[in-house]
Amino acid sequence: MTATATAQPAGQWALCGAPLLPPAEGDPALRDDPDRPVEIDAGRSQTRGDPPVYRFEGDVVIRRADQTFRSERIRYDTATQRLDAEGGIELREQDLLISAERARYWLDDDRGRFEGVGEYRLATGHLQGSAASIERTDRVRSRFHRVSLSTCMPGNAFWTLQAREARLNTRTRQGKARHAVLSLGSLPVFYTPYLQFPLGDERLTGFLSPTIEQSQRNGSTIALPWYWNIAPNYDATFTPTSYWKRGLLADAEFRYLEPALSGEVSGSYLPDDDRFGDDRWAINQDHRLHIGNAWRGRLIQQRTSDTAFSDHFGDEFDYRSASFLESQAALSWAENGWLASVDAQSWQRVEADARSPYARRPRLQLGYQPTRRLGPLAFDAAAEWTEFYKDDPATEQGVEYHFSPRLSLPLRTLAYRFEPAIAWQHTGYDLENSDRSDPEPSVSVPIVTADARLYLERPETLFDGVYQTLEPRVFYRNVPDRDQDELPSFSTSSSDGTFSRLFRSTAFGIDHTEQVSLGLTTRYRDQASGRTYLRAAAGQVFYLHDDAPRDRSDYVTELRLSLPSGYTAELDYRWDPEQSGNSELRSRLRWQGSADQVLNLGLRQREVDGQTTLNQAELSLALQLRPDLRVFAGWLEDLDTHRNRQEFIGLEQSGCCHAWRIVMEDRLQRATADTPQVERTFMIELELRGLGGIGDRIRPFLRDEIDGYDPGF
Repeated sequence: MTATATAQPAGQWALCGAPLLPPAEGDPALRDDPDRPVEIDAGRSQTRGDPPVYRFEGDVVIRRADQTFRSERIRYDTATQRLDAEGGIELREQDLLISAERARYWLDDDRGRFEGVGEYRLATGHLQGSAASIERTDRVRSRFHRVSLSTCMPGNAFWTLQAREARLNTRTRQGKARHAVLSLGSLPVFYTPYLQFPLGDERLTGFLSPTIEQSQRNGSTIALPWYWNIAPNYDATFTPTSYWKRGLLADAEFRYLEPALSGEVSGSYLPDDDRFGDDRWAINQDHRLHIGNAWRGRLIQQRTSDTAFSDHFGDEFDYRSASFLESQAALSWAENGWLASVDAQSWQRVEADARSPYARRPRLQLGYQPTRRLGPLAFDAAAEWTEFYKDDPATEQGVEYHFSPRLSLPLRTLAYRFEPAIAWQHTGYDLENSDRSDPEPSVSVPIVTADARLYLERPETLFDGVYQTLEPRVFYRNVPDRDQDELPSFSTSSSDGTFSRLFRSTAFGIDHTEQVSLGLTTRYRDQASGRTYLRAAAGQVFYLHDDAPRDRSDYVTELRLSLPSGYTAELDYRWDPEQSGNSELRSRLRWQGSADQVLNLGLRQREVDGQTTLNQAELSLALQLRPDLRVFAGWLEDLDTHRNRQEFIGLEQSGCCHAWRIVMEDRLQRATADTPQVERTFMIELELRGLGGIGDRIRPFLRDEIDGYDPGF
């Protein structure tokens, strides 16, 4: 391979403008070949003794595989393979350059000592600098004395680390420095008696970049994360955060990955919050069990000391729009058509005036769906037993149980699908705190359904290679009246209307009904790639039984658009045909240039009984103005009150070996309409590439606030 000085770097060093070291000719593995000759060029030479000892002068060049050794004067002992060199020394090999005044080097062992090192460059870790001396133990280990090192390009060092001693290991990709001083430009900013840092992207124990914030609620905030690389499949991060107006918050996160078990545990603790007047804490853990193909498990816990914790210290649980934090544990087994599971659930109230949902303590489920049919028929059965619980002892609660066998006749081809089915369902209760005459009501009902779909396709004349589909669908459901509408309801599922819900037969749903769902879907698909450029759907439910509260449901429409160059659009609109003033709109337009370039525009509106309950517009973006400059922004406004609920703007400037980010956010806190409270926060981050990772605030913040943005971690 011929070296080229014009090769451009890629990845995190793309802004360096040129490679730290162009590729060297030759294969490093050939250095160990005993038959590989050592080539020597020199202006003058002398030979003495046997085995011979050579003395070379005048632009001496020694070549061996990929390795080149240059000097003005070299003494070469062939018996020991030792070189003694002086003046204009340069050792060049794959991924390494050392320029020095004097050197003693053993070719066979690739070890030696260089003194007066004016420059060295190490491709592993993108390191360069100077040193009083370098001792090379072997091909992968070196010791530097009175060294300066940086990942910046020579002559343009944004930061420099000067150390009394540094040891580098390119095999483990780790570096260690003692009595080190970090300087930004020519300004010393930090001293440490010991520092461990990665050579490249390897995970390594040590401090991460600090994050600095300023907010009206918390004052000045400084967070300094410390990362512990426990093992290849275990790590932890400890982050002490100083809040000027509150105290010292301790954050800890532990992650693990085993063949059958993985998860994360994080917690925060602030003793005696100076403003709150009490201890503050939060815990968030998520564990996943995976044993073979049959067993699955999940444990999720989210708890805080108080409902204001997220507002004061960030959105660890992402519940700004939620009323409760959910904790749950589940274990399931599925094999040979059988399914069994047990799970439990609880809630912690976040909003003080929110209505508490029922918790499951526990729920048992059993299902059977044989892999073989009964001739043309398909059979399945499901059973469920759940204890619903609320903290309020006066609230009706108790056990709900179901059993439902089902028989269907699935008929499927490429052009159509038709599946009539009949089920029998028994539902019963064992109630507490109930004022009903019968605390153990039950009902058994037959359920008849029929689902029919048709698939039509034709080539689209306007676009070559694009086909349009037309997919009408009819779904019939009949549940006779057995006074089941008088039974208690512990369900907390959402009633939001979506197109798919028009055709979903809710598990163990026994509400009296006779209804027909009609829907129509059309798609524009690329015949070669299968990509769907457009999907539009519309549907409605018609209620046929006499005691139905209404004749038909809302109209439900969906639009999905996916065009080349990263443009996508989503539109969901639902409205009441009976002019009751109920409607809901959700729309979003997105341009996705790459994982870290995105622009979102959105609008959400909702009317209930003619009253507007939601009318919000939002914008978020992450755009690259130049290769080294990126801007972020977000805006969420209530269009009725003309009040900004949130807005933020940020900037990221990157160089070859550094990046800094700044974000300012204004967020409307929970407050009455007459007394709005806006919390302003400043966040600052500085990244020095090669001395650790990124601080843990700004990039996660941007990932959460800009839909589709992925800065990478």
